[in-house]
Amino acid sequence: MSKVVGYADAVELLGGGSPLVKALDRALGGLLLAATGGGSQLAISLFDSKAEAVRLGEWVITGLRDRTKGYGRYDRTQRLRAAHTIIAMAAFFGALDDIDLPFDVRSLALTADERRHITGVDPLVHRLAEAEAPIPVPHLDHARFRTDLRQWYGSIAGALLEFAEGLVVWEKLDQTRQRAALNAIRVDLPTAACRRYEDLHHRLAAEMPEFALWTAEQRQRAMGTALARMETVLDSFASGHGPSDVAATLIRAWRTTLDRPILSEGDVPADLVIPTLVEGYVDPDYRVRPIDTGSSPAEESWWAEAPERCDLAEFLVSHLTTPAATASPLLVLGLPGAGKSVLTRILAARLGARDFLPVRVVLRDVPAEAEIQNQIESAVRMATGETVTWPGLVRAAGLALPVVLLDGFDELLQATGVAQSDYLDRVAAFQRREAELGRPVAVLVTSRTAVADRAGAPAGTVAIRLEPFREPHVRRWLETWNTLNAVGLHRRGLAVLDADVVLRQPNLAGQPLLLMMLALYDADTNALRAAGANLDESSLYERLLTAFARREVTKMHVAATEAQLTNLVEVELLRLSVAAFGMFNRRRQWITASELDADLRALLPSALAEPSGGFRQPLNQAEKLVGRFFFMQRGQATRDGARLHTYEFLHATFGEYLIARLIMRMLTDLAEEEASAGASVFGPSGCRDGRLHALLSFSPLTNREPILAFIRELAARRFPDDARRLPITLFHRLDERTTDHDVREYQPVKAPAPDRHAAYDLNLVLLAVALNGTVRASELFPGAPDLALLWRRHALLWQATLSTTAWWAVVFTLQTRTAWDGERRDLVVVLDSETAPPPVEPYWLYRAHPGHPTRSMVSWQHTRWDGVARQSNLVRDRVNETLMHALEPLMGRIGDATTTFVTRDAETAYSIAAAVSRFHVAVLLGAGAEELLVVGEDAVHAVADGWAPLVDARVRARGIRLVHQLMPLVDGRVPDDVRNRWTGTLSSISFGAPAGGAG
Repeated sequence: MSKVVGYADAVELLGGGSPLVKALDRALGGLLLAATGGGSQLAISLFDSKAEAVRLGEWVITGLRDRTKGYGRYDRTQRLRAAHTIIAMAAFFGALDDIDLPFDVRSLALTADERRHITGVDPLVHRLAEAEAPIPVPHLDHARFRTDLRQWYGSIAGALLEFAEGLVVWEKLDQTRQRAALNAIRVDLPTAACRRYEDLHHRLAAEMPEFALWTAEQRQRAMGTALARMETVLDSFASGHGPSDVAATLIRAWRTTLDRPILSEGDVPADLVIPTLVEGYVDPDYRVRPIDTGSSPAEESWWAEAPERCDLAEFLVSHLTTPAATASPLLVLGLPGAGKSVLTRILAARLGARDFLPVRVVLRDVPAEAEIQNQIESAVRMATGETVTWPGLVRAAGLALPVVLLDGFDELLQATGVAQSDYLDRVAAFQRREAELGRPVAVLVTSRTAVADRAGAPAGTVAIRLEPFREPHVRRWLETWNTLNAVGLHRRGLAVLDADVVLRQPNLAGQPLLLMMLALYDADTNALRAAGANLDESSLYERLLTAFARREVTKMHVAATEAQLTNLVEVELLRLSVAAFGMFNRRRQWITASELDADLRALLPSALAEPSGGFRQPLNQAEKLVGRFFFMQRGQATRDGARLHTYEFLHATFGEYLIARLIMRMLTDLAEEEASAGASVFGPSGCRDGRLHALLSFSPLTNREPILAFIRELAARRFPDDARRLPITLFHRLDERTTDHDVREYQPVKAPAPDRHAAYDLNLVLLAVALNGTVRASELFPGAPDLALLWRRHALLWQATLSTTAWWAVVFTLQTRTAWDGERRDLVVVLDSETAPPPVEPYWLYRAHPGHPTRSMVSWQHTRWDGVARQSNLVRDRVNETLMHALEPLMGRIGDATTTFVTRDAETAYSIAAAVSRFHVAVLLGAGAEELLVVGEDAVHAVADGWAPLVDARVRARGIRLVHQLMPLVDGRVPDDVRNRWTGTLSSISFGAPAGGAG
């Protein structure tokens, strides 16, 4: 925030030398003199200033708009802030007339003869002179502001109470009247002040329209386009002073962009009309939250606390008229394709009114390593052709407030690879310096949501996130699209695009650029309409990507036959799939041009890696590949005079589908090779899985959840059985796998051999389960005597080699179910991210197969309970340590209970500790009678009959006591005969020590 404007500062700023202000100053100043030991013998009453403060509040509101004419945007904002401070204090003083005090306020006078050193004086005077009321801000609702205001009034009332309690008049009150006075000052005064404030607030809002925006409640409005309401709002309080020279030229440059198409002509068919920026931009909904320590704006859960709002134009204008705008940047977040860059183009064009000078800086186009001032100057030169310094531009702006729009912070992070975590702090430092030099500036920074946590946010930063389109947005956008293209579509015998058809694909329709992609796809042959309502996501992606790839290769190969076009399309999608894998294996959503070029050369034959025509520079094949598809976003930054490029999919799911698609194609090809190799006269040799290994040995497929979902969708169609079983076959060969055909040139990241082995091992299991529904451990490890042990070794290998995040992604995707293969323990492996894992099966855990003698025993114990704790101590696994921590209170008293198991019948067993714990939880948390009967029976049976012979009697007694002490709490909740039987059983047991007698 900018420098606090205290009450004394506010009075000075607005009042100057007026008699009213001088009177108030004398009142406060005299009190301050007396309080600080200045030697004044004059009796000063605090409330001599009350009437003056109330009159000053009235004076400030009346005619404030006229008194601020001729000031620029920043100066008007500061005066409005000062006016708010004054009316807030006026409300407090005025409220003294509204409360019932048991004494005359005029008697609250301080004289030298009474109390020279009253501790409450100094805090009160400074609180009154320096206090600034909470300022209403557009990112918080008015209810929250009212709460903050009342707390502020409460703090001032507390200082007043401390002052009053030190005076003689207070000591003369009896206890009853003191309590009444205390309640009036502490409770009634803040409430009355809030009431008075609301009246003054509404009057100030009527006088100053921009102040009304500071506290505007969220309103449902008609859907707007291109922030058109912004100019209407700005005109309502514009100063009338426009910029000149290069600043005026800059504004003209921004305004011309409103009439340009959203997409360049090269991206679309010639017979389609693309909406202009002003026609095609629909104002999105948004969420807004201040960022503080511990904030996680990259996380969806962090935004859940912020309500969705639909007044973006009003919010942006109100933010720019508040003091916060020049103190720290406003951070605008959104998904790729959400319209962040387009928003900055709209703002640059709409803000060019008389109160603001917008300066749009596309960070991909300016030197990444340059200071912010140099980046701004570079952007102005590119927009106007004129070289001007930043101070010169500010002077040319006149009274207009500069608003710098820094577009593409995420591209700066991605393309340079340089730590830019302090960039937002540098922005705030730039704003702070400029304000101190008399050149205040507001700044807005855009970034992808996913990288928002990589940059520290300075104090006072507010973030907004652009929300995906909802149904009204989609319909509004399609109205424009269909209006512009109805004639052309009709001429080709096609229907306009029905919104209901588009809304079947909410993930794509929610992002403006992807919505455009759907519209372009349907404009070809009404393909989206023809697909019908049952089109699943993978089928839609296949049709979309194939259609756009076909359109691009047709442009380059006009004379190609249908068969040739089909092959060229497949090659194009193959290259895009390599790009998708490059991002996936580097564990990010983007890839640099040089990385993509290296991947293409390593993975594809030269004829496929390098498109026809040849290239002089090695990066051109990557650039040309990605440049053909507008659903690939190009990031760019300039460092040391060189352009650095990155690429990402506008929608991450495009890349995830391409990964699944390529895996399925490779499995099909390898299955055919496997069949041919098996029939070779030289004997079976197996397929060559070098490229599959290269792609699947760096990152588990669980890192991107949609990949496995797409694989399951694709496998549900006609997919060869031998290809379904191939991952299991390759898993069997892992230990003897030859590396002769490995693609050693493919190195997206540095990874040691064990890590790559583990990743490939895991991905083969994931593929086997995804393709077949379930896989048994006996299928993965045929002939192994202990299947559970082998599965555990593989799982521990995955855990040991994966990052914590990657491992938890596996944990929340794969599950196992216990099974038996004869007398061998078996496991059924499934993909299940929805349901909770089944309960632990003790018989399976201790190898007690159906018919095993253990199942007829009363109880058994095969593991030392202290061995569990020692193993956890040695391994130091976080999950085990967490469980041990929860069990420590129980294990410390009856540790044997955790490893002693009791049989209920041949199908069910449980540990004594589990039985006791379940009973405790059920009793203490108010379970019903039906549950209590079951868990109570188990608990009594366990502690009465389940102890192993060598368990210490003191431990048994403690276990019995844990159950016995709950008996009074079940009285009336279970039948009396059952409770009496339980109590009798527990009371009759003796182990050489009285039940419950051991500590």
